[in-house]
Amino acid sequence: MGCIAIAAWLFDITALKDLIISSLFTKFYFPLCHIVVGSILLYTQIGMNRVRSRDFKKSEEKYQSLIEQASDAIYILDFQGNFTDVNASMCKMTGYTKEELLHLSIESIIDPEELKVDPLPKKMDKTDGSVIRERRFVSKTKTIFTVEVNVKRFSDDSIMVIARDITGRKKMESELREAELKFRTVTEKSMVGIYIVQNEKFSYVNPRFAEVFGYSPEEMTGTFKVDSILHHDYKAIANDNVRKRITGEVESVNYEAMGTKKDGTVNWVEFHGSRAIIDGEPTIIGSMIDVTERKKAEEELRSSEQQYKLLFDSNPMPMWMIAKDDQTIIAVNDAGAKHYGYEKAELLHKSTKIFRAKDDYDEQMEGYRQEAQNTDGSRIVKHFKKNGTAMYVQIIAYDITFEGRPVRLSMTNDITEKLNAEQNLKNAYESIQNHINSIKEMAWKQSHLIRSPLANLQALIAMLKEDPKDGELFTHMQNELKRMDTIIIEMAKEAADHD
Repeated sequence: MGCIAIAAWLFDITALKDLIISSLFTKFYFPLCHIVVGSILLYTQIGMNRVRSRDFKKSEEKYQSLIEQASDAIYILDFQGNFTDVNASMCKMTGYTKEELLHLSIESIIDPEELKVDPLPKKMDKTDGSVIRERRFVSKTKTIFTVEVNVKRFSDDSIMVIARDITGRKKMESELREAELKFRTVTEKSMVGIYIVQNEKFSYVNPRFAEVFGYSPEEMTGTFKVDSILHHDYKAIANDNVRKRITGEVESVNYEAMGTKKDGTVNWVEFHGSRAIIDGEPTIIGSMIDVTERKKAEEELRSSEQQYKLLFDSNPMPMWMIAKDDQTIIAVNDAGAKHYGYEKAELLHKSTKIFRAKDDYDEQMEGYRQEAQNTDGSRIVKHFKKNGTAMYVQIIAYDITFEGRPVRLSMTNDITEKLNAEQNLKNAYESIQNHINSIKEMAWKQSHLIRSPLANLQALIAMLKEDPKDGELFTHMQNELKRMDTIIIEMAKEAADHD
């Protein structure tokens, strides 16, 4: 009956519901229905709670396992900043045991100097949302290290913090900043153009690079494509060289191209560039030098080759063309061969070492390794002729490209007689100076040594006037005259030695 009443009530069977309510049956069974339904619902609720309790316990165990196995340090704080739970990574990071940390507050492991300028909030319960920041922790061994903390307030009276030791990252960032500073310091002051290309555009150019093309670095960075600064005849070459390096077909290239400046004029530049990977992007890093003047000189040299040959061969000064790689003589004019005592055929393809002493070989090699743009003739070296005669020559040299080969064009001017004349002049000057010193010394003797006996004679004469018969006075006068005579003889001898 109770089940019928419950069914009638639940399924809204109106006729049956009225019958139940109007009968005596209702007075007994209706309260019983409430008891049955309530018992069923209570039992169901108890079962559900047990299931939820088991699920919660499993979830909590899983949560604890995840926290304990986490590589990042995780800890729980109450609103007073005391540790209420920490994981193994937190213990490892700080050097404390779990029991030790649970008796400490967060303030006890933060660098005291940092707390002076950046104290903890007075009310941690005001923390809202997630906060990510950096802090300096102090380990049990008093080691200070930097951590990144992610602070999140729980709905209850606790705060969960995930901390990660970023000492290595901070060091790397510092080293990266230092390296970048050094790179920028070097490149910003470099006389060579330096550039970085990503996605076919210049992502960086130094002041010299921009200056060569008449722009500012800001105008070119991030906006200029590589071929935009090149003459249209060289755009295809440049783009192909970029493609080869970006795809890894080649690692580096070195080529010359005609450029176009901001004002429309053209120049010649030489590029050196290599492939690299920066931020996961294929990148080209390279240098550039303006070779306009060199190209102009080469062009002028080629266009006036006949005129040059005439000047070279008929020049009265010894002239040479010497290969820079092995220092062999490519060409010599008649004056050079004659002055050094050779036939021209004897000198061709010979090493220039035949002109130098063995002790000078290293200095000679170093001179050829350097770029020669010496037009003032300030370099003086010792050369030897074929017969072994030594001479000093003044060298005027300039590096050119001859038939595709680096060559040093030089002229040697024999200044041996000039140096000898200078030495003779120096010797004469020293001799004159010695004469002057001798004259000064003679004058000193005249004014000091001779005046002494003269003064004595004057005094003796005055005494002799008073007593002409005093023989001793005559003896003194005689001695003073002898002394004066000796001084005069010595002065004459010294004068003869300086003639």
